[in-house]
Amino acid sequence: MFRPHLLWLALCLPVLGCEAMYDSMDFDREKVTVYEAAKTVDPGDPGAKPELRVMAWNVKYGAARIPFWFDCWGDRVKMSEAEVEANMAKLYAHIKEVDPDILMVEEIEVNSRRSAYYQMVQGILDHTNLNYAAYIQTWKARYVAADGVGRMDLGNAIFSRYPIAKAERIRQVDRTDQDALTSAFYIKRAIGRVEVELRSLKGTGGKRVVAFVVHTEAYDNDGTKQKQVKQIHEVLSAETLPFVIGGDFNEVPPTATRTENFPDERETAVCSADFAQPPYTPEIMKPFYDDFRAWVPLSQYDKTLAEQSRYFTHTVLGPDETNEKGEPGDWNRTLDYLFIDKSGNWKAGSGTVLQRKGQTVMDAKGAAQVLVEDPLTLSDHAPVFGIWEVK
Repeated sequence: MFRPHLLWLALCLPVLGCEAMYDSMDFDREKVTVYEAAKTVDPGDPGAKPELRVMAWNVKYGAARIPFWFDCWGDRVKMSEAEVEANMAKLYAHIKEVDPDILMVEEIEVNSRRSAYYQMVQGILDHTNLNYAAYIQTWKARYVAADGVGRMDLGNAIFSRYPIAKAERIRQVDRTDQDALTSAFYIKRAIGRVEVELRSLKGTGGKRVVAFVVHTEAYDNDGTKQKQVKQIHEVLSAETLPFVIGGDFNEVPPTATRTENFPDERETAVCSADFAQPPYTPEIMKPFYDDFRAWVPLSQYDKTLAEQSRYFTHTVLGPDETNEKGEPGDWNRTLDYLFIDKSGNWKAGSGTVLQRKGQTVMDAKGAAQVLVEDPLTLSDHAPVFGIWEVK
């Protein structure tokens, strides 16, 4: 969940010119660059009926549980290089123990002041078994003056063990409830799409599938998120290849028991009204459950808060932080999802949310593997995971 600051003030320096200060991302659909690991690892022939381990994770720009100012609970604006390196090392370790074939990541940075200019895309490639990545840039500004944000290069990414044949980003609708200056320096949401060739590095195999990554708006007051979610559904409905989509939809499921008054929200305001969470509209997620296959079906999500809590993916506060009632932070709502088209299936029992150290995740042989890393300490979002049986 990204929390914007609507008082961003950007200075148009005469020597640089206003145009150089930010990227307006004036495109509808365009290709993006594919990156490669320093040392690729042959994934082998996936066979005629591939089973792909897929994972989606909002990694909070490598900040783990550092309380930033836009969380409304902290005052940090940037990290030291040592902090980012330590946090990323734990992210790498968790990705390696889950060992996905396709990984969709949100809130990843490559050259931003707040994350010490760390190159996170290449970092994941060089410290996991993933070979290729497409970076879908959504926010690039040379200098954002407010609150010490500075240089920003943020986006989403799709990583793959198998070769990426095509990578592109599809522009999403922008907010209309911002002044011109704020809008210019604001995130430009985009759908990331890659075509993955399921073949070994020696050339055997060759079936092609698509992976999408998304991260929708969180703090609009004009219905932008609803428009973005509808657009995502339209893009998926038009897709002709087998696909998986993962990401942070910033929306709760259609049968969510709790839709307001979450325990990590402040009771007394310390942030401006710009940070107010608009009401959730869970009904907009129903078409995804109707038309595609969710990694956790609604029948499994169930009806009570206790039952649904197994699949919560977000909390602003970490386990070492408390809210105004003295309650420690814990996962409290579902915002992150995986869906596939109906030509495929999820391997029975594989769909889950990776919430805690000691939890089990299905390994390549269908056995239960115990997690060593603690996802609750690694980001404000939990990873979602499933094994996709591609037809």
